Amino acid sequence: MAENDTHYNGTSNIISMQAEPVIPLPNPGEGGPVYPGNDNSNNVEPVIPLPNPGEGGPVYPGNDNSTGAEPVIPLPNPGEGGPVYPGNDNMSGAEPVIPLPNPGEGGPVYPGNDNMSGAEPVIPLPNPGEGGPVYPGNGTSYPGNGNITWLPSFPCSPSCPPVSSHQFGQVRFLNASTNSFAVNISIDSTNYAVNSHFGTITGYDWISDGFHTVTVRRATGMRNILLQQNFPFVANQKITMVLTDSASGGLEMIRVVDTGCTNLPAGSGCYRFANMAYSGSTFDLMMSGGETVFRGVGFQNVTTYKQAVAGSYQFYVTDSNNFAFIRELPIIVIGAVATGSGIQQPQVSFSVNISAGRNYTSYVIGNTWSSGGMRVLTVED
Repeated sequence: MAENDTHYNGTSNIISMQAEPVIPLPNPGEGGPVYPGNDNSNNVEPVIPLPNPGEGGPVYPGNDNSTGAEPVIPLPNPGEGGPVYPGNDNMSGAEPVIPLPNPGEGGPVYPGNDNMSGAEPVIPLPNPGEGGPVYPGNGTSYPGNGNITWLPSFPCSPSCPPVSSHQFGQVRFLNASTNSFAVNISIDSTNYAVNSHFGTITGYDWISDGFHTVTVRRATGMRNILLQQNFPFVANQKITMVLTDSASGGLEMIRVVDTGCTNLPAGSGCYRFANMAYSGSTFDLMMSGGETVFRGVGFQNVTTYKQAVAGSYQFYVTDSNNFAFIRELPIIVIGAVATGSGIQQPQVSFSVNISAGRNYTSYVIGNTWSSGGMRVLTVED
């Protein structure tokens, strides 16, 4: 028995502790389950060995399980695909979000190119002029500040849609030249009047604020340049450009600002008169009763607007009367008391219907010896 006692009291292969045998474990990374610390002395459950971050399989924040956190799928670097966490880890407890491309590459982007501000993602916006809505300032930091405005590139063509008057004005062309041939009129490289003949006027078209070059060419034949000149165009302003004969036999372009009356009394409109006939002419505009509405209007001159009570009027254009006692009517009224000496040999007569709150201009054009004769064209400004 002494021999058996010696056998059981040894320090190796002790069975009296009743420990369960375990399968030998390979080194970490060689396969099979491993225990933290590579032994089972702390009685923890074996876990599947984890690869290095980025090689696949679940990993723990901090690359160990000492915190007791649940394993998560390894996350690629931002921009490589897949969900990423703010700060590229899950320590903040934030929900994963889809990685966002750089602004301009497509997809939603956040102000500041992250979601830390809590702002809603917005669709990336193109540069102004490339299409789609743009914000003032060309940014998305304050998408609620101001209205979305789409502006065309400069210079604007006649086909441009209505736009903000803060950057654009309007222009139209009146052909008062007595030449028998038609002309084309362009601003910079854009046509604004095509096959324009004597006595025709275009509608208003858009023009960007600033100086632009107006060119007049023959509509047919050699299409040589007849007139070319620079003019200023002002935003939020209407302009009528009048092509007239010059004293030297060429052409001239007259710029007329169509800024009418404001704050008119109820039942009244505005009216003015322009002499675009021929060099050396001076006219008076009179009513049927002999009242003088405008007097001494020289060639290429335009009167100021006058208040006119709404209604239908018959006017007469006469050569200017130099009598000093003749006075103009301060307000155009039907049936006004005559202040002149009556109508003497009118050059041309015409009627005008004036509506309340509207502005009108009557242009006398042509002459008595050309094929087109003399006429009056009344337009609303």
